[in-house]
Amino acid sequence: MYHGQNQFFGIHTNDELIVNQRDKDTIRMVTPTSIFPEYYIIRVNEFDKVATTPLDEWLEYLKNGRIKDGTTTPGLAQAKKKLQYLQMTPAERTAYDRHINNIMIQNDVLETKVLEGLERGLERGLKQGLEQGRAEERLVNARKMKAKGFPISDIAEITGLSIDEVEQL
Repeated sequence: MYHGQNQFFGIHTNDELIVNQRDKDTIRMVTPTSIFPEYYIIRVNEFDKVATTPLDEWLEYLKNGRIKDGTTTPGLAQAKKKLQYLQMTPAERTAYDRHINNIMIQNDVLETKVLEGLERGLERGLKQGLEQGRAEERLVNARKMKAKGFPISDIAEITGLSIDEVEQL
């Protein structure tokens, strides 16, 4: 790989790019600033097959169609998955697509059940909270009536508490 403006030097080797006879008609030297501020030239045919940088891994893929297992180079893992998919037979691709679709449906069903469970839980919690609030209110009212001297039988009848409950207040 080479980088330069008026001259091109190898990034890994620091050697200067010399245009050979075969490339003379292909590469026309123009001042880089008239086109771009800088150039990068990649001589893919001279790639040394040793991927050491992310750019080297991309070059290996572009030149040979190979992506090493466990690559961390941005985009190559996704490219590998796409290549695997594209290399499937039409029947395998149909089965794979059906499988992925079934997984998405299962996930939707599970998510729906979770939301329904949360909704039911909220309803139960609200109902239980209201019942507890009403029970507490009956006790508060019964205490007030008892403090004012109401007969215990009347307090029990009005609040719905048992006579024993009213007596223990």
